[in-house]
Amino acid sequence: LLINFVCSAQARGFGDVVKEKILVFATDQGMLDIAQGLGLRAFYDEKIFEKMPEKAAGRYGDQAFTQMMYAKVVTVQLINRLGYDVLFQDVDLVWYKNPLTIFHDENDPLYAFDMLFQDDGARSLRYAPYSANTGFYYVRNNNKTKFLFRSLLYLGDMVLSMTSHQQALGALLDEHSSLTGLRVKTLPAADFPGGYHYHRKKEIDSMKDIVRGKHVPYLLHMSWTTNKKNKLVFLQQMGLWYVNDKCISGGGVEVANGLSHNDSEGDLESACCSAEPVIKCHYRDKPSVEQCKDSSAPTIDKDAKSFW
Repeated sequence: LLINFVCSAQARGFGDVVKEKILVFATDQGMLDIAQGLGLRAFYDEKIFEKMPEKAAGRYGDQAFTQMMYAKVVTVQLINRLGYDVLFQDVDLVWYKNPLTIFHDENDPLYAFDMLFQDDGARSLRYAPYSANTGFYYVRNNNKTKFLFRSLLYLGDMVLSMTSHQQALGALLDEHSSLTGLRVKTLPAADFPGGYHYHRKKEIDSMKDIVRGKHVPYLLHMSWTTNKKNKLVFLQQMGLWYVNDKCISGGGVEVANGLSHNDSEGDLESACCSAEPVIKCHYRDKPSVEQCKDSSAPTIDKDAKSFW
């Protein structure tokens, strides 16, 4: 998924921005090799991350998932503590437009907010009141955000008990908005859609507008999706997958290892990236590009109708 983010950014004209701005926190040697093979800046410390799971989580909230959630807290807190604004994002997304432009625009009303989050879509009490998705959010560096992330860092037990840092952070956002005047904004879903919008039948029209180019969001985040395998196939049928098949097996680690041994930093991009999207039609009931309109692919949801 990291390879696809870089490949898609390069194909869509954001490659230079990504390579200049992205810092990857690698939690194992294999991910470090991939990041460096893509020409990205990366940080890895074996003592810090030696107990982190190497395999992807099987589902939301399992042990591997929960362990990774606390690592996400630490990465943002470190950058924030060093005095920088930071955009945190998961790797299961693709940019349609460079989102940094909207966060850096001093004339945009969003510039007045301390923290800005993608809309998760969930409206349950667990994620109230902001429904903040912690897979894509922007943090401005100031004393209010430093205090918040220092507080979150000390709530490791809360993250473990809730199986995710999302609810813990959501509770702190509510508390600190009152305590310190922290200004929090949930970004418009139409411009920052996620898996909630991808999978919900009532969002079919908005997804068709995106596919047809009638509306161009900043990104699509494949959240609300069971596992890595499903994220990959949904990105493929949305025309958002740019990784050659040889680099999918093993997450690209074997290809990256071969390059790193030859000191070929950055060459993973040329080995793995496709200039055009690799489109495959997997499930006719899920949003897809128009090439899949007449596909005879099966449905994934019970009694589901075709997206088209």
